[in-house]
Amino acid sequence: MNADIAAASRELKGGGVVVLPTETVYGLAANALDEEAVRKIFTIKGRPLNNPLILHVLDSSWLERYSYVKKYSVRVEKITGAFWPGPITIILPKKAIIPDIVTSDFNTVAIRCPDHPIFRAVLLDSDLPLAAPSANPFGYVSPTCIGQVKATLGNRVKIMLDGGECTVGLESTILDITSMVPKILRPGAITADTISKVLEEDVIDYDAQIVSKSPNAPGQLKQHYCTNTRLILFDRNRNLSQYLAGKTAIVFMQKPKNVDGIAEKLQLPLKAILWFSDDGNLDMVAKNLFSTLQRLDSVHYDTILCERPQRTGIGIAIDDRLSRAAEKFKQ
Repeated sequence: MNADIAAASRELKGGGVVVLPTETVYGLAANALDEEAVRKIFTIKGRPLNNPLILHVLDSSWLERYSYVKKYSVRVEKITGAFWPGPITIILPKKAIIPDIVTSDFNTVAIRCPDHPIFRAVLLDSDLPLAAPSANPFGYVSPTCIGQVKATLGNRVKIMLDGGECTVGLESTILDITSMVPKILRPGAITADTISKVLEEDVIDYDAQIVSKSPNAPGQLKQHYCTNTRLILFDRNRNLSQYLAGKTAIVFMQKPKNVDGIAEKLQLPLKAILWFSDDGNLDMVAKNLFSTLQRLDSVHYDTILCERPQRTGIGIAIDDRLSRAAEKFKQ
């Protein structure tokens, strides 16, 4: 693995793009200080230039290199002390060393410290900040294992490091600490309540109704994380027969008590009934969310019916990803 780390580092220093694992999803990384290298990310993904990227750093000591921290130092110290390395991204005023292409011309930059040994080893070896969105075509389901990356990006990236299955499975929480009251721009595993306790001040929770055509952080577009297969969401205890159309798969948050009965009632094969978690644990649901959707997409169903989660804790982030994925298929 040391040789792989060194090879990835050389590729990044030479202006190339590599695929690296994080605890959230796999990332498509480039030297954030090299405008042309960053441009390759947008080209490979087919990502619009008005959708900014996240800057990945080794630890909080790197923040002064790339952002203006002093005014927000108390909040920064509390957040990084409690959650870094980990799945939370903070918004700070950027320094001129960061090319505008990284931030889509905004004067703020989204920064996070990933908690995966391979990504961290590359950061340490290269001594570079890495811009890295998810390693998949823009708008598609994010990858949580290397196989999904290869299936969607093919040979467009020379170096892909396999770090196993992502442990979180959802993109990081994005927190804007530059506003008068800190606010969540993208929900993730670390919730508003948890952040509020650490900051010892109010935090404005994520509002799904606020959609920007020119987002200042990733994950704010109304339509995102989409499968190719039609995706329809349903609430618990809803009559599902009205949604059946063609070859249909159904995914529940937790294993139903009577799988055989559901299959018989809806006249579906058992293999078309799935669940994200045996017991409904939302952390497990989050971990399995994208991989399950990608697996179903590869089977070429006509419709995927997916149950909505309870909007508590990480369930807010799960519902956000599913809502944006299903937006594409609304009539």
